[in-house]
Parts: sequence; C-alpha cells; structure tokens
Amino acid sequence: MQNNPILILNKEHDVIELAEVALSNLRDEWKNNPTHFTSEMEKILDFFKEYADEFHHRKEEEILFPAIKANPNFSLPELIDEFVDHHESFREYSDEIAQNLNEKNYERAYQIVCQYMSDLKDHIAAENDELFVLAETLIDEEELEEIYFRFIDLDMELGITRKQEYEDVMQVLS
Repeated sequence: MQNNPILILNKEHDVIELAEVALSNLRDEWKNNPTHFTSEMEKILDFFKEYADEFHHRKEEEILFPAIKANPNFSLPELIDEFVDHHESFREYSDEIAQNLNEKNYERAYQIVCQYMSDLKDHIAAENDELFVLAETLIDEEELEEIYFRFIDLDMELGITRKQEYEDVMQVLS
C-alpha cells in the first residue's frame, strides 16, 4: 500500500528514538558546562513537546485512535485508553523537566528525561508491535489511505518545514 499512515508513524518513531543518543551525549554535561547542558536540554524538551506530542501524538489521538475505536470489530478500548494515558504521562514529564531546568536542578532534570526516554521507548515498541498491527488488520485500505491524507493535512497545518526542522535538529543532536 503506497499511502500507508502507519509508515508515517513508524518514521516519526525512528526520529523520536534519536533523542536517546542526544541524551546520552549530555550525560554529566551539567557538571562541566551547565549553560551548554541547559541549551541542549531545552532543544530536546522542545522537540518532545512539539514533534513527539504535537506532530506525532496528535495524529494518533485525533485521527488513528478514533478510527480504530469506531471499527465494529474492535473490542479493546482499554488498549487505546492506555496509550492516551501514556501520552498524558509524557506531557507531565515535559513539565517536570522544564521545572527542574528552570530551578537549575540539572541532575534531577536529566534523571527525569532519561526515565521519560525509557518509558517512551517502551511505548513506541508497544505501538509498533500491537497497535499498528491491529490498525492495519482492522482498517481497510481505503480508510487507511484517508487516514494517511489526514496525517498529511495535519502536518501541513502545523508546518511541514517546521516538522523537517525538528527532524534535522534531532539528527544533529544525535
């Protein structure tokens, strides 16, 4: 299938997972150069808030999840609820990280962002292995193509150039 929305989500997952390398590059950096540490952490935090949440999670929450739930053969609403709960937890992590950065509690900010990344990787694996397989099983090709174009429309609304800039920043940081 040429216009498969799952491929978009998988590509975004790959980009999001690059943050792990960027974070490992910052290990103990606050001890040597707190200004650089703060600057790089702010870039990563912005990436999580804008790219992971606005571009990616929004596609799932506003488009994919409702399509799965609306399918008459879908019988696991708690699965979708769990993924939405994860997204909310990630937003809380972002707030906590920002607060600790503002308070110059760098070590704590780093610990939180590492836990966030660990939870995010588990979340991505579950989506890739369970949710996306389920979506491709339940949703016919015509509806998947419609979802694909809705994803493209959302990216255009949020800014394709902006999305590409986030992808480029994460490539540089990792």
